[in-house]
Amino acid sequence: MRASKSRSRGDSASPTTAIACVKALSSAAIVALVLAIIGLSQAFAQETSTQGSPVKSQPPPPAAPSPWSFRVSPYLWIAGINGKVGVRSNIPAANVDVGFSDIFKALDWFPPPVMLGGEVRYGRFGFVSDFIYLGLEDSSGVTRGPISAKVDAHLNFAIWTFGGSYRVIDNDPVTLDLLAGGRFWGLDGKSTLTGPVAVRKGSGSDIWIDPIIGISGRVGLGSGFALQAEADVGGFGLVSDIDWQVLGTLQYQVSDSFTMDAGYRYLAVDYKNGGFLLDAALSGPIIGGSIRF
Repeated sequence: MRASKSRSRGDSASPTTAIACVKALSSAAIVALVLAIIGLSQAFAQETSTQGSPVKSQPPPPAAPSPWSFRVSPYLWIAGINGKVGVRSNIPAANVDVGFSDIFKALDWFPPPVMLGGEVRYGRFGFVSDFIYLGLEDSSGVTRGPISAKVDAHLNFAIWTFGGSYRVIDNDPVTLDLLAGGRFWGLDGKSTLTGPVAVRKGSGSDIWIDPIIGISGRVGLGSGFALQAEADVGGFGLVSDIDWQVLGTLQYQVSDSFTMDAGYRYLAVDYKNGGFLLDAALSGPIIGGSIRF
């Protein structure tokens, strides 16, 4: 009987132990599964964050500067004129003498004067242009033998200087360009000769182009200031006997794209064609600005 009871207790303890082991294993499996899920969640969140955030890239290298540049330069040249102008062979040449201090009285404002320069540059090569239109009026006395008379002259000038340039020195703050091109002259004139007994009127016009060569240089002085100088010569007896000019300005760079300048300019020509004569010089102070882009 005792043996039977003892055996029955042993049989009843075995299922209890098995259940406890199953519970322990189940708990361990659940804990392991939870830990695995937590670990996978953290890994996935980290990967998602890495993929969603933008990758910091290096800034692109600065673009190379364009070899093209452009300049537009409106200006005012307060130019007086001194010399001889003749439009007809039957009327004496007028001795024109208008100082730049009197230029505003002598200027013909309708149409108004136009003065505009410009440049297109590609690297060391460039094309330069300078256009002037102005009208002048002047009266002067002439003497032919014992007879004195007065000549009234009304002159309209169109002067266009153009050509190519090549920069032989480009070493900041010094630049030096060689120039070759032409200068177009258009002159329309009217003369009235008033004598002691008669009045004689005449008019004439002529156009021509002189070949020119020249040089242009610039020297930076610091603090935005620079000196600019230009000289050219032409004609060479091919059209005009001589055609030349000099120009010097002091420049101040207001910004990267705008420069102001002021200086002095002298332009002279000696041209004859039949009864048409222009042997004169225009000179005076010049002031203007340049826009670069």
